[in-house]
Order: sequence, then C-alpha cells, then structure tokens
Amino acid sequence: MGKLLRVLVIVILILSVVSLVFAYLLFGKQELLTKRSSVLEEQVVKLAKTIEAADSADVAAPEVKKDISEVTDRAIENPDKESVLEGYAIKLEQQNLPTLDFGGNDKRLQLRSYYVLDANGKPVPDPLDQKPMTKGPGSMQELLDQAFDRAKAQQATLNKTRAELTKMREKTTACVEEINKLKVDGRTTKVELKATKEQVVTLTGEKEALEGRVTKLNAEKKELTAEVADAKAEVEKKGEEIVNLTGDLSKANELIKELKRRIAASDGRPNTGEGGTSVSSLSAGDKGKIIESNDALKFVIIDFSNDAILEMLGPERQNALPQLEMNVRRTGRQSAAGEFVTRIKLRQAVRGKNLVVADILSDWQQAPVEKGDVVFF
Repeated sequence: MGKLLRVLVIVILILSVVSLVFAYLLFGKQELLTKRSSVLEEQVVKLAKTIEAADSADVAAPEVKKDISEVTDRAIENPDKESVLEGYAIKLEQQNLPTLDFGGNDKRLQLRSYYVLDANGKPVPDPLDQKPMTKGPGSMQELLDQAFDRAKAQQATLNKTRAELTKMREKTTACVEEINKLKVDGRTTKVELKATKEQVVTLTGEKEALEGRVTKLNAEKKELTAEVADAKAEVEKKGEEIVNLTGDLSKANELIKELKRRIAASDGRPNTGEGGTSVSSLSAGDKGKIIESNDALKFVIIDFSNDAILEMLGPERQNALPQLEMNVRRTGRQSAAGEFVTRIKLRQAVRGKNLVVADILSDWQQAPVEKGDVVFF
C-alpha cells in the first residue's frame, strides 16, 4: 500500500508538473489569443467605419437636354433635343454617407461575444442540438454578417458606379468629338467672318470716301448752280448791254456816215464846231474811254469825261474841237499804268454829247484798239 501511494504521489507529482507546463504554455497562448482578438476587434471597428450603413436615397436626375439638330445658316426656334442624363443614377454621386459604427461599448461587447447570451449573460442553447448558439441577435456573428452584407451592397454600388462612369465616358467622348467638329467649323467660320469684317471695313471706308466725294460734289454742284445762275443773270445783263450797244452802234454808224458826209462836204477839212477858239494843249491824265473801235476803217469813238469836254470845248461848249493827238492804253496788263496801244487824233465831236470821233494813227499802233481802252493825254 505504501508503494502504491508512493507511485500515486509520483504520478500526481508528474501530472502536476505536466499541468504546470501546460498551464504555462496555455497562458502564453491565452495572451496571444487575447491580443489577436483585440487586434481583430480594433480592425473590425476601423473597417466598419469605411462601410456605408445604408444605400443613398433615390434622387431624380436634373433635366439636361442636348441640342441634336443640325447646325445650319437658318434659325431654329424649337430644335430637336435628347436627354443626356436619362436613366442616370444621381444617387451614386452622394458623398459622406453614414458608416457602420462598431466603436461603442455595446458593439464592442457584442464583438467579444461568440455566443448568443440571454438576459443573465448565459449562452442560449440551440433548439435543435442544444448547443450554444453562435449566430443571432447579440452575437459577434450578427455584426460581422451586417458588415459583410453592407460591404456586398457597397461593392454592388461601386460596380454600378463603374458602369455609369463607362456610360458617361462614352457620352463625354461623343460630346467631345462633336465639340471638336464644331470647333473646326467655328474656326473656318471665324476666318470667313474675319475676312468679311475686313471687307466690311474696306467697304465702309470706301463708302465714307464716296459720301465725302458726294458731299463735295453736292457743294460744288451748289456753287456751280449759283455760278450758272450768276452767269445766266450776267448773260441776260450782257444781252441787254449788247442790245443797248447794238443800238449805240447803229447810232454811231449813222453818226459816222453823217461825219463822213460832212467831211466830204467840207473838202476834207474837219468840222471844229460853230466857231470860237481851239485849245492847243490839255492837262495830263485820263480823259475818257473807247466805246467803239473799227480797226478796218481806223477810227474810234471816245466817251470823254465832263471835265475833259469842258477843258476842250469850254464851259459852254462854244469852242471848236482841238485837233489834238492823244494816247490809248489798256489797263491791267504788263504794268500798273497799263499797256500802250496806239495814238489817235481827234476829228469830230457829237453835238450835245461827250462823244468824239478820232482817227487811229497807224504808225503808232501796237495792238488793235478794243472797247474799254483808256484815252489819256
């Protein structure tokens, strides 16, 4: 019996040592499992914060229509349009949605609870096999399943977003190609428009120049119209003067004929008047003007001033006409005094008038005598 007890004590001692060794080993594993569970718990909490707690609410996409009518040179009041965002899930654009929050004490306790616990904190048995339930409300599996379901839903949302991005890329590519084509057409149009503007500027300048010329021509036209009116008035005046001069010429011709008849009747001696003395010299200066000239017959008719007539014939015109030689000049030519034309010799006075007939002295003549020439002594 003593031997048996001794063997039993030894066995118990050996088993104690083994259990102590196993306890030591299990203590190390327990610390490892505890730290691992803690790390897994913290990572699950962090991971849950990246998973959206629920899908975003459905929101109607804004009405955006693209003009699909052809670009032409005519105005279109109601062009054809198509919706660009038709069927577009705009809810995919919503950001900062609420995420799962497993950081609370209750959630952390639930993450640490492998079994479903009752109100007393004891595991709830499974009705089928009476083993502790590991799935259900209040268990760690519930939170993990919730995170998994939300992760699957978020993945589906991500895939849907990628599909929508593909559609939008295709639409954007089509719009970019259309815009590029329109820009090419726009550049061509701008080049043509620039050329048209330059042409408009040129034509505007030419128009202004032509308007200036028209204004100038209108002014010239007015001036010419005024000059024509003045010229017509002058012509009418000259016509009247011609009529008067024609009458004077007729009278002068009759006077010449009468003088010639008298000269012929007096045997070539000039008629000096009714009697009286004749002066032999006159004071220097202008005495009259030529009113008629006949270069072929070499005679002129002079219209003397009253002073010159009184000086030659006396205050009562009682003296005979002096047979003086006088000079003829034309004003406004080579000098202020005028141009010398010829010398004349007085022949016959007209009774009661300042008119005197004189002969042109051919030896002195430098140019034909004209109406308006000045007679001076």
